[in-house]
Amino acid sequence: MSPLSVTTLDTAVGAVEVHRGGSGGPAPLVYLHSAQGEVPGMALLEELAVTRAVAAPLFPGFGASEGLGAIDDIEDAAFHVLDVLDRLGFAQPDIVGMSLGGWMAVELATRWPDRVRRLVLVNPVGLHVPGAPITEIFGRPLDELAGELIADPEHPLAVLMRAMADMEQHPGDIPFELVRPVLQALAATAKVGWNPYLHNPKLPGRLRRVDAPTLVVHALHDGIVPRAHAEAYVARIPDARLADIDGAAHLAALERPDEVAKLVREHLGD
Repeated sequence: MSPLSVTTLDTAVGAVEVHRGGSGGPAPLVYLHSAQGEVPGMALLEELAVTRAVAAPLFPGFGASEGLGAIDDIEDAAFHVLDVLDRLGFAQPDIVGMSLGGWMAVELATRWPDRVRRLVLVNPVGLHVPGAPITEIFGRPLDELAGELIADPEHPLAVLMRAMADMEQHPGDIPFELVRPVLQALAATAKVGWNPYLHNPKLPGRLRRVDAPTLVVHALHDGIVPRAHAEAYVARIPDARLADIDGAAHLAALERPDEVAKLVREHLGD
């Protein structure tokens, strides 16, 4: 495996950061990230790039990507993703999305079903399920969130989040360069998921329009999105399948990259 290269793509809202690598496969693979903006150095993408051309754009407000001011809601986000596909020259890619990225992927697939060949949703948000609310992420202490995002307390991201939570007790000691990506990610996520909270009330009635074979992956220790959401997606998307992953929480693609890669490859026919 080799690291993906970083390029810049001009879009209608501004320049966005794109991580690209690999070649081959029946179609290019596009990865849409979660609210953590986890693309740089991601083992899953390097693994998938062994047999596929992979592109992972960072949404406006994440990394060096511009244009957050032009995004007001999830519809704007879907049109932005469509614009990214057009400018990449991808007519019908396979799309893998985790959490927030899964929501964007399925919003794209309901509006332009012919633009998605196959679809993988990992712990996706986007739905309101009565009795199974999505856990609040805004304004939460990072050490609390760490256990809901990552099952393994010794995972580097969990350790970093706890360390940053300790630093919050002494805000004057926190380098701004350390907290800026966190603040930017929260601001970008809030643009599309503040109100209504991380869902689109119209999405359930549109899921029947998804034409791509769809796999929904649920991590059994996800502390953010209950399993009922994965079940709701599978019930409403024609012929969708559900796969569970043990030993992982919400950011399963970071915590169990080999297992997620195996599920993705099996579903995409690689």
